[in-house]
Amino acid sequence: MYYETRKNKSLGIALILVLLVVIIAILISLIKIIENNSVDSSYKNIEATGTDTIDSEFSPKDLAKNSGYSVVGISKLNEKNTSVFVENSEEKLGIGSGLILTSNGLILSNCETTGGKGETCFVTLKNGTIYPGEVKWSDSNLDISIVKISAENLLFLSCGDSDNLEIGDKLYILSNSTGYEFDENFNELLISKVKTTLKLVGETETIYSEDVIKVNLDIGPSYNGGAILNKNGEVFGIASSKLGSIIPINRIKNILNRLKEDENFEEPYLGIFGFDNDVLKYLNPDYNLKIGIYVEKIDEESPLKDKILPGDIIRKVDDIELSSFQELSEYIYSKSIKDEINLNIIRGTKEINLEVILNGKPRPS
Repeated sequence: MYYETRKNKSLGIALILVLLVVIIAILISLIKIIENNSVDSSYKNIEATGTDTIDSEFSPKDLAKNSGYSVVGISKLNEKNTSVFVENSEEKLGIGSGLILTSNGLILSNCETTGGKGETCFVTLKNGTIYPGEVKWSDSNLDISIVKISAENLLFLSCGDSDNLEIGDKLYILSNSTGYEFDENFNELLISKVKTTLKLVGETETIYSEDVIKVNLDIGPSYNGGAILNKNGEVFGIASSKLGSIIPINRIKNILNRLKEDENFEEPYLGIFGFDNDVLKYLNPDYNLKIGIYVEKIDEESPLKDKILPGDIIRKVDDIELSSFQELSEYIYSKSIKDEINLNIIRGTKEINLEVILNGKPRPS
């Protein structure tokens, strides 16, 4: 009887151990399933996943799927209606895309879609939630703006380094073509030109968009505000149908960092426009230096008005050598209103040093 009882006891312990192993295996499987499906099944409660560096590569299908949660719809209207069927609705009603760049709701978009600084637009997340947004910063020449919505724990896209882009690089574009209904567009593209200046002559004004990127795809209204991504899901730029080009992400990094610190940040303004070093040999054959940017226009509100002339070449800012307008813009964006900077200028055969106090950027009248 003793041996039979002991045998039964051992058998019971063995069964309990087998049951525990099965339960542990099931729990491990459930955890893996939850991890693999967390983005799709719990978007409303998910924590921010943007990081400073991304090592994993995605297939195009996964890239579109995962990044799509951070590409929003933007409109000047605050409710769904038949606006998408209005002729030229993208231009008349301000319909396009935006890119979530911080977990607390800073969103990069197009100035033509959102309106200028201080204006209101409406942002639709992929889960259907609509938020009013305030334009915190805009640049009409580059057709870009940054909008703020009152939200937390948003999935956001990490910024890559657009300075490293070269002709022939392959990227992807992801946009939402209707603003409200998530009619996503996804396409592959190749870079055909980097750091080029567009001179757009309109009926009332001429604008200059420096250091934009040209690609092999026609950037029409359906791609307006689309995210330009690499295979790791990092943002390298935003699409503008107004310019038919890509604005590199490095153009707004300093502005984004300043807005993270102070949402009411007032940016300093230099108010000059022109061309980068690579076109100087065509505009000024006598200029044989490898640094400098060519000034073609000075804004009426510029602190350099009456101090600098068209045809001048800015070689340095505060002893930093310049070869592109992007370098100058990034440096100015890191400054504050009333800061003083020094510009080293070549005018013909003369070298001039100018001390300049930065103005605030004027608002459109």
